[in-house]
Parts: sequence; C-alpha cells; structure tokens
Amino acid sequence: MEVWHRVEQTRRYARGRGADERHAARTAEILRARGADAELVLAGLLHDVAKPAETRLWHRVAGVLLEPLPVLRRRLAGGDGVLARYLDHARRGAEEARRRGAPDRVARLIARHHDRPRTADERALHDADRAALP
Repeated sequence: MEVWHRVEQTRRYARGRGADERHAARTAEILRARGADAELVLAGLLHDVAKPAETRLWHRVAGVLLEPLPVLRRRLAGGDGVLARYLDHARRGAEEARRRGAPDRVARLIARHHDRPRTADERALHDADRAALP
C-alpha cells in the first residue's frame, strides 16, 4: 500500500511549475526550524539540484515504482536521457554541489539522500525531504 500512497504524493508534488525549487526551499526551511546547522540546511536546499528541468510526472512515478528494484533502477540510471538523469539525480547533484564549492559533508548528504539513512544527519535530511512533500 505504501507505494500507491507515494505515487499519489508524487502526483500532488508535481503540480505546477517550480515544484522542485519549492520542495528544496521547504526542505531547507524544515531543517532550519528543527535546529540543523548551516551545512545540513544547505544540503536540504541543494538536494535536488540535479533533477532535470524536463522531468515529467511519468519520470517521477517511475522513480517511485523502481524504489524496491535497486538493480533495475541503477541500470536505468545510466546514460543521459531524462529518466536516467532523474533516477541518478542524487549522485549528479553531489557532483554539482562539489563543483559549486560545497563542503564534502554537504555533497555526501546529497549523494545519499535517497539511500537508507545511516547517520543522524542523513536521517534529518531524509525526514525533512519527506516532510516537505504535500
């Protein structure tokens, strides 16, 4: 049942232009309100920086449906198409953050924001990311 809830949440999230920017700002705002330090707030603000501008609802729904299939998800994340860039946005976002001069901690948090949290910082970003969804 969880997957269908996530698909519906994704559909609500993707309404209108600027959804990713609003979501990133909301994630950072939640982290700030919860007392996160400046680097963790920056990770929240940049965590989706590499999502392609051409991302459509079907890319997002495919991402949700592929969550329980990590081997297939990794295979589809190779390449330069919109779906591949969407599925690989965490890794690509970490690279972009490094290019922009972000601290290593920020880049690591961005790279892992769709993985199972292993640290308190990763848990905080994961929870804020989810809380920032409609």
